[in-house]
Amino acid sequence: MSRAEVQVLEVLPDAAVRRAPSPLWTFGLFRSELVTTFRRWRTIALLAVLAAVPILIGVAIKIETSDGSTAGGGGGGEGPAFIAQITNNGLFLVFTALAATLPFFLPMAIGVIAGDAIAGEANAGTLRYLLVAPAGRTRLLLTKYATTMTFCLVATLVVAASALAVGALLFPLGELTTISGTRIGLTEGLGRALLIALVVAASLIGVAALGLFISTMTNSGIAAMATTVGLLITIQILDQIPQLHALQPYFFSHYWLSFADLMRDPVYWDDLVRNLGLQGLYAAVFGSAAWARFTTKDVTA
Repeated sequence: MSRAEVQVLEVLPDAAVRRAPSPLWTFGLFRSELVTTFRRWRTIALLAVLAAVPILIGVAIKIETSDGSTAGGGGGGEGPAFIAQITNNGLFLVFTALAATLPFFLPMAIGVIAGDAIAGEANAGTLRYLLVAPAGRTRLLLTKYATTMTFCLVATLVVAASALAVGALLFPLGELTTISGTRIGLTEGLGRALLIALVVAASLIGVAALGLFISTMTNSGIAAMATTVGLLITIQILDQIPQLHALQPYFFSHYWLSFADLMRDPVYWDDLVRNLGLQGLYAAVFGSAAWARFTTKDVTA
């Protein structure tokens, strides 16, 4: 880019470009954001850490049960209690890995990506030039959110795929027993594992919207990421305090482990619906707040 072009970009306001971008151009912007996000070493490192969690769990259980003892001290049930079933069926490692990563690792990774979405561009000095392009602030914000949600899905599937591979390698696969005590085939079990992964990814849309809102509040990517992760930790702590039981159903993390109800026969939908509805509410509130902040923000970087 020539010096004259740079000077023109520096003085050209967002509204100067009036032509409406075509759908093809919008797809190109989304594709560019995806490529940029997934090529970053930070993103690759986050996905590598997430993939390593099921490996560590699987190896630890294999070592623990090598003498014939029961993993996790026995017991059935939900969430981490799936660990007791892993030696009988490696598919349970998928459920255990998702339960282990959902409270911290997955939302932390989402918080890093969402927190850096806008603030990172401002800190790098590229946000102003992105707005000069025929994107518009609303379209750019939606593209950033769509990119973050794509990362949510990819990150969750990475955990599930890593757990399935390790479970198949270290433990037998076959029919499995649901929490309700009924038996289902491996094919149906794989289908439920995929559905659980999708529900876990959907459980993070509130976190993604919160992180994006925080990202519009500052020009420091590190500050936005740290604030988002700090809020995640704070909410999780508050969700464990008994005296706050009246408020806890409104915390975005309260129903996260409700995905275990998909392993019942019949499936219990009540908490699952509450979880998805709560995530939609958080996405609407913080997404609207992010739009209101970003569309009125004085962008100087």
